[in-house]
Amino acid sequence: MARPDLAHRHVLFGLLALLLLPGLALAAEDDQAVRARMAEVKAGSGPYAPARQAQEDWNRARNLMGSDPAWQDFINQRRYALNAWMKDQHDDPAQAVGWGHDYVDLNTGAWLTWTPSTPMPAATGSNQKQIAAWVALTRMYNLDRMLDAARFYKMNGDTRYRDWAAAQMDFYARNYQKFPLQTWNGQSRMFSQALDESVQMFALVEIVRLLRGGVDQSRITDWQNNLFAPMVDLQLQSRRQVHNISVWESAAVTAAGMEFGKQDWIAAGTQGPLGLRGLLDAGVSPDDFWFEGTLSYQEYVVQALVSVLTAASLRNQLDGLKDVLWRAQNLMIAPAQLTFRPGVTPAMNDTQPNRASPNRPLWLQSWRVLPTWMGLADAAKTRDWSTLLDAPPAVTKPEAAPAVKTAHFPGLDAIQLVNGQWHALLVYGQKSRSHAHQEGLNLQLQYGDDWILRSPGTVGYGSPLHARYFRLGPSHNVPLEEGDGQLPYPAEGRFVSLTDSAAAAAQPAWRKDASAQRQVSIRGEELTDTVEITRQQPTQARLGMTYNTNCQVKADAAANGSDALPASTAFSYWKNTAVYNVQGSWSAVLQCGAHSYRLSVSGPVLQRVFVGAVPDSVKPWTRTGIYLEGNAATARFVTRFSPLN
Repeated sequence: MARPDLAHRHVLFGLLALLLLPGLALAAEDDQAVRARMAEVKAGSGPYAPARQAQEDWNRARNLMGSDPAWQDFINQRRYALNAWMKDQHDDPAQAVGWGHDYVDLNTGAWLTWTPSTPMPAATGSNQKQIAAWVALTRMYNLDRMLDAARFYKMNGDTRYRDWAAAQMDFYARNYQKFPLQTWNGQSRMFSQALDESVQMFALVEIVRLLRGGVDQSRITDWQNNLFAPMVDLQLQSRRQVHNISVWESAAVTAAGMEFGKQDWIAAGTQGPLGLRGLLDAGVSPDDFWFEGTLSYQEYVVQALVSVLTAASLRNQLDGLKDVLWRAQNLMIAPAQLTFRPGVTPAMNDTQPNRASPNRPLWLQSWRVLPTWMGLADAAKTRDWSTLLDAPPAVTKPEAAPAVKTAHFPGLDAIQLVNGQWHALLVYGQKSRSHAHQEGLNLQLQYGDDWILRSPGTVGYGSPLHARYFRLGPSHNVPLEEGDGQLPYPAEGRFVSLTDSAAAAAQPAWRKDASAQRQVSIRGEELTDTVEITRQQPTQARLGMTYNTNCQVKADAAANGSDALPASTAFSYWKNTAVYNVQGSWSAVLQCGAHSYRLSVSGPVLQRVFVGAVPDSVKPWTRTGIYLEGNAATARFVTRFSPLN
């Protein structure tokens, strides 16, 4: 959940926006400014340029089916999967439905693989959540096959597919109010949380649209009254604050309103502080970043907007959302400004590791309404329902992405320093409790293609490692007090300075009894990282900092200590720890693949260095942690990194 005081502030901002923006639309000059940003990446044309209105051409699809073997192969594969699935009834209303994030390995937190042939996990007494997650994934797949069935009916008039899809709609309309009400994350019945129902509602409204004219209106009215109306009601009750989930809820309610001609649903989804415009006014920074500070959730917001913008396009109602359209395009592109080599998004807060950047899958998924030259190039090579029904425009310019350069990103509380082969990202705070980690003053660092310091993001939320390790300070590259990071968090921190060769930021309220600041500077091939911690009282504490690396660490001197790590939760996951008693300095070589780097640390209070095996979010599920500390009231650690070959 978002921090209450911040959510309140964003709601007030949204209300102010409603007062200041008559008609809930940006002024014309503001529209032009939004459309002009990152223009070299955008590929739209026509009245909604640089974005686009999605089209749908069933005659084109039928012609391709009759003349193109590759398209015939695509359709046949979808048909075979659908026919196999239709042989059985896969959904049992008596089965408890859970959360997809619980479909993880109970030991490592790694995602398990679900396929249509994966059997329900055998009960062990401790995996009830895993079983309920399997039920949720099965239900989601069933809805996707229903959508395919509706498409096949629209394509060739085969009533067998219409009848099966309609029967499944009847099943859910008949049972929706019988499913137990779940309230742990919003209110829902068909799934365990309101968010999942928001996401799946887009498939349901498309099924209705495609079956119209093929089933009796009385049946569609039944679906509206007994499935969509109670679902919309729960969505609106669940929507309480500025949050990525609220965007999905408002988008889904808007799409349902468009399908059934319910103006009150459309108004609820688009107007007010928690309607789409209010959420964007409150949640999006002037530099096009979503306030939760997690790039994967920013892109999740984009997915919600793409879904409703596509739904509006196909119902000829996009004109009322054109300002949302243009802002969504910037939201999608902006994260690419932080691309690390060789095309990776830095993990920030709750996110999965090693995500591609630019996010070509998302840009491909969004091409119908948020076209980029890169997305159109991929669409030209892709066979799916979107490119079958909507001919991708020709690619007339080279693929383009925003420049990756030294910059301050206020919307992320982050500073990026790009100098020579060095690429550093200093995150100095967070704006929202939702999905935040203890990573105030966190540093991620790369030289060439070598990750020197990398944040892991996290594993599946159903894993204990998520809350007990990956969200906590020791899993990042941050200062610590008594083995713990920034607290309370989130805290936005303070931007200090930025030049071509140095960046600095501070956390004045890093801990309730201490402040911290950090400076990263580059001189030639050497990068210097300076961290200072100051306690408000002159009493001593264990002050230190952690570095986490996938490189091998070879200390220059042998381990010679026996001190214990701090007793904080995250340190309980350290294994095979070597302890070095030192007097103000310590050095090692980092072996990062084929390249090696000198690491040297100095600080008057430096007394101990711990090096151990720590959890990672990717295979082989382990990496190396380095923890520096000393007992003091103030501490200053100066760490230098320099390439050796």
